[in-house]
Amino acid sequence: MAVQDDVIERTSVVTYSLLQELHEVLCDPRKPDEISLGIIMGLAMFLDDKIGPFRTKKLLDQAPTIILKTDAHVTDELRNRFLPVLHAFGGHLNELRPAARPEPACNKVI
Repeated sequence: MAVQDDVIERTSVVTYSLLQELHEVLCDPRKPDEISLGIIMGLAMFLDDKIGPFRTKKLLDQAPTIILKTDAHVTDELRNRFLPVLHAFGGHLNELRPAARPEPACNKVI
């Protein structure tokens, strides 16, 4: 059961590391808050899709209190330990292909 005990922490470090890289790529010094708000909006959209709007609201409402109860700082050393995960994810992203979309019903010949 010890492996399951740190799922939240490991996922948090990986997510932090991914968002750090994404922020650096998207960074616009003229609009720094827009990148952060876009990340929050993307997270909310993802959660809404995965767990529904009510659970998402509950989690997002509780998140600041939960995070501030613990040390929410990710050190460079800790990020470096998760680099293999980031590299593997980068390889996965590199292999992504556009999703096939079904032809709209209005375009089908009957």
